[in-house]
Amino acid sequence: MMNNLFKNIFIKISVFLVLFLPLHSFAVLSCSITTSALCSGTVLLRMSSSDNAHAELPSESTIVYDNNVVCCTGVPQLSNSCAESNKEIFAKLSGVTNAHVEENTQSNYVNNACIASTYAGDEITVGYQPNDCTGYDTILFSMSNTPTNSQVGSPSSYNNKVCAKVFTQSITFNISNYSAGFGYLSPSGIRYATSDGLGSSVETEAYNVDISTNASSGYTLYVRGDTLKNGSYTIDPIGGTNITPSPGSNAFGLRAVATGGNGIVSSPYDGTGFAYDATNATPSEIGFATSGNGLNTDYSIRSVATIDDILNYGLYSTNLTYIVVPNF
Repeated sequence: MMNNLFKNIFIKISVFLVLFLPLHSFAVLSCSITTSALCSGTVLLRMSSSDNAHAELPSESTIVYDNNVVCCTGVPQLSNSCAESNKEIFAKLSGVTNAHVEENTQSNYVNNACIASTYAGDEITVGYQPNDCTGYDTILFSMSNTPTNSQVGSPSSYNNKVCAKVFTQSITFNISNYSAGFGYLSPSGIRYATSDGLGSSVETEAYNVDISTNASSGYTLYVRGDTLKNGSYTIDPIGGTNITPSPGSNAFGLRAVATGGNGIVSSPYDGTGFAYDATNATPSEIGFATSGNGLNTDYSIRSVATIDDILNYGLYSTNLTYIVVPNF
């Protein structure tokens, strides 16, 4: 091998979003009293009349209840199934039909009426308020008495309102560019990747990953992929310790800087040095947020490479996959 031989190294970046859920779905629940035939959404409850009425579960089909159903729209994944894991009980009925109702905090009745969602990111809230449903999306119906042994009616029938809200947790994810390169490397220096593929002798951003979410429990960002390779020849990954490689060593690594939002860079990528301990089979956590505030966090990714004087000449490359897992 020739000493001080320049070697062209190019790194390719690909992006994969783990959870293919609606990324910009800001749902607003809307409910009204209509007929079973005209309801274009999800029926949550059926009533014998619009006032001074008895209730039945949405699974029942008593004809007289067809003319007054609580019909809800605006949330694509809405369900009335109490079997869903993501659900809230908004009323308990004394029977499956011809029933009085009580609030969900009571324990006199055993037939539950539920508002649910098949989407884990929907945060469902129900409540009971006098006069109106301020702070909620909509009024489901009203109760003649609280907290139990009540007849039901339309939202305007009684002062005691049954309220509901669906808050859709969402996440957005973007990468600034899909390739970066180091240019030509020499054993006498340290090289940093740049978005134009030419590389730099001064540390700079190779690309950035932007993430924002309103999810109450935040998210986790991972990177996955092997180190730089040229056939069977490899540039060694730095591993799980944050260091700055020396010229003449054989090393590849990343580090990140987070600005804005609630995002934090994970160890070992949060130091002034570099690390890399991911493979194609095993991802490595590079950032996270324990809560979401809807503000964007910019993860500035910097990448370093050094080579020794015996590394085989050629084009070294890798594909890195960035994975965002929202904690819904």
